[in-house]
Amino acid sequence: MEAQLVSWTCNYYPKGEKAFWESCWDELFETALKDCGYDDPAELPDLTPPTEILLTGLLIMADWIASNTEYFPLIPVEELGNEVAYPERAERAWNKWDEKDLTAPWEAQTSIVDAEEFKARFGFPPNAVQAAAVEAANSVSAPGILILEAQMGVGKTEAALAAAEILAARFGAGGIFFGLPTQATANGILGRLVQWADNQPDRLLKCIRLAHGMAELNEEYIRLQEQTVPVEDDWDDSETNGHRVQVHQWFRGSKQALLACFVIGTVDQLLMAALKQKHVMLRHLGLAGKVVIIDECHAYDAYMNRYLDRALEWLGWYRVPVILLSATLPARRRAELVEAYQQKRTSAPDAPWKTSCGYPLLTWTDGEEVRQTTIPLDMPSRTVQTVPLTEDGLPGFLREKMQAGGCAGVIVNTIKKAQAVARMLREALPEKEVQVFHAQFLMPDRAAREQELMERIGKHSTPVRRDGLIVVGTQVLEQSLDIDFDVMVTELCPMDLLLQRIGRLHRHTWRCRPQPMQAAVCAVLDTGEEAFDEGSAAVYGKWLLWRTRELLPQTIRLPEEISPLVQQVYGWAAEDKLPEDAASEKLCHNYELEQGKRKDRAEAYLVHHPKVYKKFPRLNTLDGWMADEGACSDPAARAAVRDGDPSVEVLVMVQGRDGSIHFLPWQEGGRTVASDCPPQPEEALKIARQKLRLPAVFGKEWNVKRVIDELEADNRRLLAQWQFSPMLRGELVLLLDETLTAHLAGMTLHYDRENGLVYEKEEADAGN
Repeated sequence: MEAQLVSWTCNYYPKGEKAFWESCWDELFETALKDCGYDDPAELPDLTPPTEILLTGLLIMADWIASNTEYFPLIPVEELGNEVAYPERAERAWNKWDEKDLTAPWEAQTSIVDAEEFKARFGFPPNAVQAAAVEAANSVSAPGILILEAQMGVGKTEAALAAAEILAARFGAGGIFFGLPTQATANGILGRLVQWADNQPDRLLKCIRLAHGMAELNEEYIRLQEQTVPVEDDWDDSETNGHRVQVHQWFRGSKQALLACFVIGTVDQLLMAALKQKHVMLRHLGLAGKVVIIDECHAYDAYMNRYLDRALEWLGWYRVPVILLSATLPARRRAELVEAYQQKRTSAPDAPWKTSCGYPLLTWTDGEEVRQTTIPLDMPSRTVQTVPLTEDGLPGFLREKMQAGGCAGVIVNTIKKAQAVARMLREALPEKEVQVFHAQFLMPDRAAREQELMERIGKHSTPVRRDGLIVVGTQVLEQSLDIDFDVMVTELCPMDLLLQRIGRLHRHTWRCRPQPMQAAVCAVLDTGEEAFDEGSAAVYGKWLLWRTRELLPQTIRLPEEISPLVQQVYGWAAEDKLPEDAASEKLCHNYELEQGKRKDRAEAYLVHHPKVYKKFPRLNTLDGWMADEGACSDPAARAAVRDGDPSVEVLVMVQGRDGSIHFLPWQEGGRTVASDCPPQPEEALKIARQKLRLPAVFGKEWNVKRVIDELEADNRRLLAQWQFSPMLRGELVLLLDETLTAHLAGMTLHYDRENGLVYEKEEADAGN
């Protein structure tokens, strides 16, 4: 190997053939030059790095299509080929690649500015927030960034899609990317985007892509892959079930995902455009021709925000229209997002748009100009009362509030706390039904629980279905679930997230509620002393918890007080309402130090800023652009743009006393699966859906190797044949015994259909 590395030039130029190969390259270059209309290389335009990135992405895409033997079958070695056959061969390959006519760009129209057209698209006329977003998109003279800050449940998604249609039509975008914080929120919005796409006036088929690590397990997405293509005459047939969006097989690859027309996925897909990773140019190519929408843009930490800011710099350079949505965005973060899009390396002097507490608020750019408007409310405001509460007082509080029926929501900050609170409430309030909702359920169990919650406390729920239900959950209840509690308890958390949680309280204003719940009341669960809950402090840090505790009022007017409260908690650098003392100064110092460390960690693998050297054009190359590559695989890339320890995901199955492998009793009827041969594709898909993310302790640096080693040892011994299944290759399987218990890395794990995964540290052997 060393000899080959030393003599690479001999391998590069076979002995005595250097002149021959260089003449071949020269001939190819001259032919390409003339085909492009040039006589001399000096006539070629100088390329900038951003242009080179997009051209490289286009070249990779062309290369992958051309080297696909399904489209271009190999020519037998005994045949020399014929140049005359190549136009026909290429045409035949292209027709096969796009045999369903799915790859044409979206031909958006501006007709949605008309209120009747908006109603035809979404089923209701635009409200004030939606009308303002449409008007702003229709008024700009150049692509830019638009940030919509508005209350929960007001219809920000529809506002963004309507604005995206106008921006796409006016500036030639051929698709959208809709990014969300989690896989669950991306799955939840898929159906709404499919319906919106079906109602597009261009009447053309489009390719759609659900882009996250478990997209291929989503049943709705699988149905889009399997449906037949309806002919044009069928579109007006009310019995036709086909959609105008389908999944194009070529775009199912992880690196081709953003090239599809309509892409719905986790925000990681956008953040990876700012990560040094092989083939990152394909991500840039996919985003450069779209309108980019990011929901819940407040929901990312300092580490992820570095990747988001760098991605926005590139989108601004490409003149990609960007729409950001939030209900609780700190003003300082609003300014950072706008300045990142405008590629401003240093913050400009303070301007009114940077500090505005107006609400709902729309901020957008038109060229270098930043515009902003406070949107007049077209719906009555409401008042929420906040009351302090400790864990000991929780059962009594809920007993009093629910004496005449109704439903309650309890949102805490950790899964362990949710399970403990649910256990306590079941014992203290046996007459009530207590359900748990968090992230550590099997995929099918979580989907079933979410569906049940939507039916029982969603928009169309009835008083009978809601009566006597207490839902104890974690942060998964904060975002994108259209559910409505009659009374709420939330554990103390940062103000922006607390307000997000309150958005699930009396969300449906038309609903008739039991007498003790006529007024909206949110109890804030705290320790009752100066110290903070350890789990909450580990998740959010003490500084923001302290500021929220100190600044939380007894009554909140929604929505007009949302922004002022968020700015008070996050705006300590400007005018701080809280007095400074040694204790608060220490908390602030520790918080800012930790934020700085997170930003520094993110810098290691960020792609370069978009930059053009005017004085030294020879520097406008991609040389060294991929030095210090941040990830070598798609899962590693998704992990690289999120801070913290890696997560360990497993497939959960049961091993009987006789060694047989089963589904869990309520999954697929608990039937047996053969372990001595690869499962058939349909069965492998059902096994792959039994996915669960292990608690964070199993992914800690000091523990993760032991965890994986133990799982792999069991899998090699019992399930080696499953690795020959394409869908199960590389997956780790956690085998529970018949009591649904397992032992892993010194921990005892138990899975419960009602509580999800619980675990505890095993007692050390007393004899040791």
